[in-house]
Amino acid sequence: MTSRKLVQGRFAAAARVGAALLARLALPVLLVLLLAPAARALDLGGGYFGIGDAKGMRVEIDKGAEGQDTAGRFIDSNALAAEFGGGWVGTGIEAMLRFPRRAVFIRITEAPSGIFLIALPFDDEGTPIAEQSRRMVFLRDGVRPPEQPELYQSEPDRADRVVDPDVFLASYGFWSPDGVSRGFAAIGARYRTLIRLFPMVHADVLWKLCQAGGKLASTQRGEALRGQGVDCADILSTVDRLQRVGRFGAWKAAADANAAQLMVTTQCARGYIVKQSVCGPASKQAAAAAVSMQTVAGAIASFR
Repeated sequence: MTSRKLVQGRFAAAARVGAALLARLALPVLLVLLLAPAARALDLGGGYFGIGDAKGMRVEIDKGAEGQDTAGRFIDSNALAAEFGGGWVGTGIEAMLRFPRRAVFIRITEAPSGIFLIALPFDDEGTPIAEQSRRMVFLRDGVRPPEQPELYQSEPDRADRVVDPDVFLASYGFWSPDGVSRGFAAIGARYRTLIRLFPMVHADVLWKLCQAGGKLASTQRGEALRGQGVDCADILSTVDRLQRVGRFGAWKAAADANAAQLMVTTQCARGYIVKQSVCGPASKQAAAAAVSMQTVAGAIASFR
């Protein structure tokens, strides 16, 4: 097997995992809809700026017409640039970036308002490091990114910090998987239990937790998956398929609607909202959810 075929074969497996890495990108509904796949001839030529984990990075594609040789450059957040030249494979561009200390195989795919870039780094011996693959979002120059919610806060850098549950609900969609893991731990057991009563929010949080690394995330996954009728493979494969067929926006819309309901319940429980006209129905809704015992499996069944 040639070196390129080996790279492509290993990259394909990493890309399937990477396709579920939108958590690293933390896309809100508006951005997901902006990035819905388009049915037209592809030309990725132009400049793009990174958002989410790719903030501060750029991709500039000088030649990007489908079916032709491609050329461009990737500029990381430290202004280190790597030129690339490659070709189209299926519906995307594949190329190799060669930085002074590391080679990175990339696949770029098109969306109307930007591009997805999956990056697969290699170690010093030239072996792909699948667990370090990343999927990043870049918007075309001139596109305005969506604004963050009013309650948004940056992800916690330690698990022992205290995070308000309403801040978590407003912010977790913008956080990396590891940030969600730390934030989920920091809201406390009471509010983790409350999230379980809102299965689409729980499913969306689990999608992030299933991509997080480390002992903390492993422990949280075990707790959060208990009794839900699914495992991480179920959730990741479901979201992967939704992204590929352009239905991920529906998932996020359902999760956001569920989160809006949960936000009211949480703020009533914390005394931030005291109106009985608001908190009474919220309390009844939470009680009904507890009795119904709805699971993540049931909530995501319509997406399968």
